[in-house]
Amino acid sequence: MKGRILLAGVAGFLGCHLARRFLGEGYEVVGIDNFVTGTEANAAWLAGDPAFSLVSHDICRPLSVGDGFDGVLHLASPASPPDFLRLPIETLEAGSLGTRNLLELALRNGARFLLASTSEVYGDPEVHPQPEGYWGNVNPIGPRSCYDEGKRCAETLFFDYHRQH
Repeated sequence: MKGRILLAGVAGFLGCHLARRFLGEGYEVVGIDNFVTGTEANAAWLAGDPAFSLVSHDICRPLSVGDGFDGVLHLASPASPPDFLRLPIETLEAGSLGTRNLLELALRNGARFLLASTSEVYGDPEVHPQPEGYWGNVNPIGPRSCYDEGKRCAETLFFDYHRQH
């Protein structure tokens, strides 16, 4: 076994394919999803692998998944406009509370952390493509802001954990 990975958002399109890749490379994968937007079918085709286990859980709630993780990957969030417009609070919490819970798990385990973010953190950009030095044109109270601000919060938490720990 190469190592142990926790993958939040395993029932999403990217999450299930990334889990499959890690399993194929010899990792043990613990997948977490609350199935708000991910589908059980995406996680079901991983279930036949003995190195895969699925935990039905909302990352915005305290995590009890054990320890021994080498990597924590955060891909959990509604990501399409119909989903985050329908679930604005859940979307914002995935970026804030969910990120904090996963960062705490990674810190406790000394694990590497991968955060899936988006160019949406720049808002409605006035520059295309956006270079890393571009700070954006953000509307913090618009109908899409739950997604944009959730991802911005996640990036801020990520760098604050990096600087502090």
